[in-house]
Amino acid sequence: MTIKEIAAELGLSTSTVSKALNNASDISVETRNRVNNYARSIGFSLHRNQDGKRICVLFENMDSHSNSQVGYPVLTGFQQAANAYRYEVIVEHHSDKNPPNLKKLCQENNFCGLMILGTKLNSAIMKELESTSIPTMLMDSYVKNPKVACISSDNINSVASIVEHLIGLGHRRIGFLGGDKESIVTRERFSGYLIGLIEGNIEFNSSYVRYGDFTENCGLEAADYFAELGVTAVVCTSDLIAIGLINGLKKHGIRVPEDVSVSGFDNLDIAKYFTPSLTTVKQDFIALGENAFTLLRQAIKGNKTKRITIHTEPIFRDSTAPAKQ
Repeated sequence: MTIKEIAAELGLSTSTVSKALNNASDISVETRNRVNNYARSIGFSLHRNQDGKRICVLFENMDSHSNSQVGYPVLTGFQQAANAYRYEVIVEHHSDKNPPNLKKLCQENNFCGLMILGTKLNSAIMKELESTSIPTMLMDSYVKNPKVACISSDNINSVASIVEHLIGLGHRRIGFLGGDKESIVTRERFSGYLIGLIEGNIEFNSSYVRYGDFTENCGLEAADYFAELGVTAVVCTSDLIAIGLINGLKKHGIRVPEDVSVSGFDNLDIAKYFTPSLTTVKQDFIALGENAFTLLRQAIKGNKTKRITIHTEPIFRDSTAPAKQ
C-alpha cells in the first residue's frame, strides 16, 4: 500500500500522511498517532521512504484561480517525470503570509529537494533561498545561488512577437497591461513589449502601461483606464487579464477587435472558446514540469544548476485585427 492509498483510506491528504509518517511537528499528535497506528496494522514500513528520493512541490499563493490554472498543469509534467525515476512527490500549499522554514520543512519530511511555484520576489521564501543549501527548482523567478535552478517560458521573445504582430496590423498606440509589477514574469514580458516597440520604431509612452495582478479582475478594472486612453491595442500578460479587459471594454461600448485589439499569454483552454477567441502565447506546461524535474534531479545529484527557458508559440486568433482608421 502506498502513502496515497493510506491517505484515501483514512480520509486525509497525502501530505498529512507523509508528515505523520515522518514525525513532522505541524500536525496534531492525534492525527500522527492515527496514521502511524494504521501503518503498523497493515505492515507499512515507516522508513521505506528514507532513501533520499522525496521531493516537495511547494505552491505559494496558489489559491488564486490564475495561479492554479498554470501551476497544476506544470505539476502534472513534473510528477510524470518524477514517477519515471521513482521519486515520491509531496505537494505543500502555503501563503506568503505564513511561509514555511524551508530547512525545517525538508529536515522533518526527509525531502531531498524542492520545486517552488508562485512565490513573489519580496517573499520570505525568496530571502531564504539566497543562502539555502537545499537543491531547489524555481519557476518564473530567479535567485543568485548555485543550489537554486530556474525555469521559465521564453517571456521576452514571445511578447516581442505579439507586438510585432500588432504593428504588422497597423497598430501604433499599443498599451501594456501587466500582472504583479514585482514579479519576474511581468518584468520579462514588459521587456518583450519594449523590444517590440523598438524594433517597430515606435516611441514608448509610459501612460500606455498599467499593472495589477494576474486575475480577470485586473483586466476589468483596467478597462476604465484604457477606454479613455485612445490605444488601439493592449498586450496583456495573461489570458485571464485579457478576458477581464475585453469584458470591461464591452461595458464601455468598445468592441474587440473592431475598436481595440487585445492579446493574452498562457493559451489556457478558455482562450480558444472565449468570444472573440484570444490571440495569445502558448506555454508548454508539461515541458516546463518535465524539464523542471530533470534540472532538480541533476542538482540533487550534485551537478551545477542552470537557468533555462522553454520555447513558446504565438497563437493568432480573433481578438486581434487591423487597426481601426
